[in-house]
Amino acid sequence: MEMLTKRLESWLCRFFSAVRSVSETIPESDETLRRVVQELVDERALVSAAFRHRPYIPLVDGARECIEHLVETVRSYLDALNASTPLEAQRHADIAQNRMDASGDVLGMHMEKVVRLSELMEVDGFHNQMVVLLQQSMMDLGAADLTELSALAETEVSRIVGITPRHGHGGGLQFALQRALMVAHGDSSRFERIVKESFEVLSQDPTLLSALVTSPHFISDYEAAMLDLFDASSQVTQAANDGIPRQVGRSLVDIAASLVEGSGQLVAIALLVASGQKSRPYDKLRQDNATDLVRSARARPAMEDLLGGFNLDLRTAQAHRMVRYLDDGVHIEIKSGSRSISWDELTDEIIKTCESAMGCLVGLMLAMSQLDMNLLDATNYHSFGISPAVMLSVALSGLGCQEVSLEERAGSWTVYLEPPEESLLTVLVAGISALIPDSVETLSLNAMRKGDWHVLSGPVSLLHPFLDPTDPDGDQYGLAAARFQRVWTYDGRPCVTTAGVRCWVGRRAIDTLSDGVHCVPKLRVLRTFAMEIEDPELAESLTAAIRSTRLGNSVEPKTNILVAKLATWASAVVTHTPI
Repeated sequence: MEMLTKRLESWLCRFFSAVRSVSETIPESDETLRRVVQELVDERALVSAAFRHRPYIPLVDGARECIEHLVETVRSYLDALNASTPLEAQRHADIAQNRMDASGDVLGMHMEKVVRLSELMEVDGFHNQMVVLLQQSMMDLGAADLTELSALAETEVSRIVGITPRHGHGGGLQFALQRALMVAHGDSSRFERIVKESFEVLSQDPTLLSALVTSPHFISDYEAAMLDLFDASSQVTQAANDGIPRQVGRSLVDIAASLVEGSGQLVAIALLVASGQKSRPYDKLRQDNATDLVRSARARPAMEDLLGGFNLDLRTAQAHRMVRYLDDGVHIEIKSGSRSISWDELTDEIIKTCESAMGCLVGLMLAMSQLDMNLLDATNYHSFGISPAVMLSVALSGLGCQEVSLEERAGSWTVYLEPPEESLLTVLVAGISALIPDSVETLSLNAMRKGDWHVLSGPVSLLHPFLDPTDPDGDQYGLAAARFQRVWTYDGRPCVTTAGVRCWVGRRAIDTLSDGVHCVPKLRVLRTFAMEIEDPELAESLTAAIRSTRLGNSVEPKTNILVAKLATWASAVVTHTPI
């Protein structure tokens, strides 16, 4: 694509020079213009003949679209040169300019895809590829951190399949990573179509689908399939970039066969069970021949494209040692005949297989979420082959932190980092909250600032409310934030003082009391909060406020005194330094 861009830039200069020459009636300028236009026609034929093979589909599509815009531009300029009046010539020139601008937009957009694919191919190691995909996903969805990425991706995938978002099903990061992968080197439109169509098949009878999860092997098989697909896409992309000698080609054949036996079998079983075609327990079906299961599912029109890319003939030939490895591809022989597959074709097939399987696994995850069954949670990134240390490094580096490291102990994580000078540690904790597994009860964030270590620590459970975009308390996370700030400590002291909490609660209570008897439920919530943070005096005043609301003027003087404390606390001047 970069070479094409340079050729087109050079061609544009020659084209406009030729157009000027014709308009100025310079001798032989017509022939010069004809030659220049023929160059574009030849370029168009070259691009049209290019194979639409993964991982270069986005680049081929971009090149074709750009060429077509330029062809229309040329036609408009030629119409302008042949116009019978100056007004008609100007009209055609304006059309040509608009088409030229559109060509530039298309070229710029697809050059971004060149950069994306290059970034993915040029990094070393699987973990670094995952880092690139996460960063690209955050850019695509406009996410500031991985917690926000997960929520935005859950909303986006729900939009694709046409359902109301059900946040917390754990598929946000899965979908974000997989779509970023397909945007870079696959057919992202097809991937999204597979997600939608597989969801429609898998969700048509919830009772049939739910039977799969009763198997002790189903979720572990799902996680293994996820990891295999990310591994496969990583390996084949690197191979395509580095060139494929015969020895590397052998490993690609192994990958193609293993995908049939792994993700292919799992997806086929899910589709056949959900559509009522198979009724035996999952543990029995997983013992069946994977090729037969995939072939059986493909026989149904609604499932044929969902399992596109899986090469059953290659898997059969490999199993019977009937694959011959050549310098430019493989030759396979099976009972039904023989055929040759080039390395480019095999690379395309494997990425298409990943495209199909990844799309179906997202569809399966969404269908399960409709039954309140989560196949993954947001912390199961090990299913993508990413360690907690790498995930945290990506998340915190995106927030400007340096020297990030993780110390894992039973039930606790300790994170060490150097944050940006003006960043709030509480914001950093919020940014990684979605990445912390349920097994971790306590988190400590050790931050180096101006040569000294400062520690923000507390129970992870108090971060969970912020992961629910529905705002369960209905107060813009006010209670959750107050609870977090009071219980979590900074250098051994609560992030907010007793006076600070009482001031906040007092103001909420005073505002609530204006609602009359309707304020009692809200006051009870505040009283529960006071008891949670172990402030009996505050709880007593809130109890008095509830009593005062119910009894009105007949309440005893002591109760009025306790209620008056709320107004005193609410009007207090409290200094608070955000942490």
